[in-house]
Amino acid sequence: MAMKISRTMLMICIAALSTAQAQTTDTADGTERSQTPDEKRFQSLESEREKLGNQRIRTEAEIRARAEQRRLEEAEQERLRAQEDALKSEEAMAPRSELKPAGAGSKTDLSRTLEQLRSLGELKDDGYITDEEFQKIKKKILDKQI
Repeated sequence: MAMKISRTMLMICIAALSTAQAQTTDTADGTERSQTPDEKRFQSLESEREKLGNQRIRTEAEIRARAEQRRLEEAEQERLRAQEDALKSEEAMAPRSELKPAGAGSKTDLSRTLEQLRSLGELKDDGYITDEEFQKIKKKILDKQI
């Protein structure tokens, strides 16, 4: 009996073959076999699990980075507090005899005093003040410095 194949039947066969090829996987020995629906679901679950694992790893890394940043900020704040406390305790521990009078002893005060004495000497040399005036003013300048 000769079988007559219709175009519709041929199209159905081609579609079935295409579907079967799409559902095959290579085995270790190089042959192909069809994937069962369970295997497809398993692959889908494995893919989803891998995506979730990667996302979890990124999230944990971000959490660790934020925690490290907070730790560094807290350490810096603690260092600043300790530095302030040390300065306060040094000021409290300094004996009164070591405390200098306001305006005395700093380099800027010394340089200001020297500049005043130079100017005073120039006034004396130019004849604007007498030796007696020079000595009085010089004594006042030096008394303020000490």
